[in-house]
Amino acid sequence: MKKQLLMFGSVLVFVVMSAVLMPSAYATNGMNMEGYGPIATGMGGASMAYDNGAAAMMNNLATLGLMPEGDRLDVALGYLGPHVNAKAGGMEAKSSADVFFMPALGWIRKAGVMSYGLGMFGQGGMGTEYAADSFMALGSGDIVRSELGIGRILVPLAYNVTPDLIIGGSIDYVWASLDLKMAATGGQLAGLVTICTVNACAGLPTLAL
Repeated sequence: MKKQLLMFGSVLVFVVMSAVLMPSAYATNGMNMEGYGPIATGMGGASMAYDNGAAAMMNNLATLGLMPEGDRLDVALGYLGPHVNAKAGGMEAKSSADVFFMPALGWIRKAGVMSYGLGMFGQGGMGTEYAADSFMALGSGDIVRSELGIGRILVPLAYNVTPDLIIGGSIDYVWASLDLKMAATGGQLAGLVTICTVNACAGLPTLAL
């Protein structure tokens, strides 16, 4: 009994110390969400080796072969709520763009050793919007905003080679959109033109302020 209490106390101390001492991670994985579909997202993005529904076409195609025979339709709505601030020279501006929704729709059929289907998923994105009277507007009197979104349409196929081996692949159509409205000084615009020239951009007008 004493040994069990000692073990329980050690575990409790470890859990409490981990919660107190471990720093929080405020980050994203580039243009990818931390998870796709409610099953994988509810497990912190874990999705590599179990049946996680139609979202497997975004996570790991081979796991489509783990689903039972028949049809499956999954519909989901992802939510991204970033809190972004900009600071410079003692000034600070808060972005009002803190609500982004990403739809997901996937249909899968498992017939024997074959699993196939069709899906549309919001892969990820980001954006900001600063008020017209913030320092980010540089006195222009207009809002400053950016919004980037990436989506995918997938046609997946998985094949159960053996009970222990499943292979999968998909045809993906990926699209991206960028809405950018920014205030910039003449020097910043000149730098943008220089970068674009180095990368062989064509047709970019030269502006001077």
